[in-house]
Amino acid sequence: MRVIDANTKELSEYFAPVIFVNAGALNTNLILLNSRSSRFPHGLGNDNGLLGKYVAFHNYRGHISAEYDGFRENTTDGRRPTGAYIPRFRNVVSQDRDADFLRGYAAGFSAFRGVKDSAHGFGAELKRGLALAEPGPWRVGSHMMGETIPKETNQVSLDGNLKDQWGIPQLKIDIAYDANDEKMLKDFFAQMTEMYSAAGFTNIKTGDSGQAPGLDIHEMGGVRMGKDPRTSLLNRWHQLPRLRQRIHHRWSLHDLDFDSKSFTDLYGDDGPCGGPCRFRIKKG
Repeated sequence: MRVIDANTKELSEYFAPVIFVNAGALNTNLILLNSRSSRFPHGLGNDNGLLGKYVAFHNYRGHISAEYDGFRENTTDGRRPTGAYIPRFRNVVSQDRDADFLRGYAAGFSAFRGVKDSAHGFGAELKRGLALAEPGPWRVGSHMMGETIPKETNQVSLDGNLKDQWGIPQLKIDIAYDANDEKMLKDFFAQMTEMYSAAGFTNIKTGDSGQAPGLDIHEMGGVRMGKDPRTSLLNRWHQLPRLRQRIHHRWSLHDLDFDSKSFTDLYGDDGPCGGPCRFRIKKG
């Protein structure tokens, strides 16, 4: 294992019978894709050509806001109560009859009371305007956390032109939304609008940021775990079996173990960290 110190630029080499790769989802793919040799010309352990493919993430494009004309006599200390979480409620046990999309989404929820103040002027005038602030209407909002379907076309590979200061190729990211993501977004707007209306909220507004994948969070996949070596790279113990079978006699490398989110592209509607953590506890 070669490591370059980011500060001193010094190159160090480490040798061990077991190496853990904990570089995060995309950087784990970057390390393996760059670990090329005559035995593995397309990346370490990448005999079936799947390394870097089936990347998934959470879709955070949708958001909704509204106002509530009530509880004028109440406010909060600090002006912001804690946020809440709405678990996935679509396609939970089976496919909902009125859902034209696969999988589902969760949603965040927050509420706060707006403030009416004056930020005009400078010095004493500005201070007086801020000091005379009055509570405004209660406002609520939610954002979508939608599951994306892992697809072979959603992939990362080595960029043929972009390299770092040491000449190491960087990642080329080829990931896009699909029709399922658009249908899920539309359903999020419809379901949350119905909930907000039933709760008595008014001035309901929905918005799609249209942000590109990568501006969200929770990316996963690229180094799939599974039982079939034709459709996965890692076995059920997070190991690269091809690596162990073919070259460990030469390098004395018994296991290359993964704890990053690259091993799975199935993560539900919540944050993906729980899966690797539970797997590590079970394996340990």
